[in-house]
Parts: sequence; structure tokens; C-alpha cells
Amino acid sequence: MEIQAIRIDGNDTVATCMQNVQIGDHVTLLSPYQETILCCTAIPAWHKIALVDIKVGDAIYKYGECIGTATEVIEKGGWVSHLNVMGSDRQYDEELWQEAL
Repeated sequence: MEIQAIRIDGNDTVATCMQNVQIGDHVTLLSPYQETILCCTAIPAWHKIALVDIKVGDAIYKYGECIGTATEVIEKGGWVSHLNVMGSDRQYDEELWQEAL
């Protein structure tokens, strides 16, 4: 079965799986990236797969933005979730103000 994932930005370290993934499945990134990742953990549909090996404390990028930092080692092909990521403390008011300038 062909399993696809969505990567939005070239700097993203995760992609979103479009269906459930099992250990040993190959996940192919949609165009233009066309990379295939071997899954090393079960991942529910619409959850994130690691595109690179991630160390504790590494920033995790989705949509070209930092969405948090890893709280444990996440292997390439592993599930990236609330269990192994601490969300970033963002200053949304300041970000919106800067975009308005």
C-alpha cells in the first residue's frame, strides 16, 4: 500500500501522514519532495513522521515554523507527537505586530 505524507516547507523536519502507518511501511512525501521514509513506529493518520533523526532539545519544524522541541530522541521515521515534543512558547501578539509592519 502506498502511504503518502505532506511536507510543506523544505526546512520541515516532520511531515503529516495521510493515513495510518505501521512499522516497516514506506511513506512517500508528496511532490515536490518525492522522498520515501521507512516508518519505525506506528503512526496514526494525520500525525507527524520524523524526516530526520531528532535529538533531545532539537527544534522541530512544520510549515517552516518551529512547533516545539524534542523531549526525547526521535528516530527518522518515528512518530512525532505530544508524547515527545514540548510546544514552543510563542509571543503571538508580537509576531502579528511584526507582520503588520
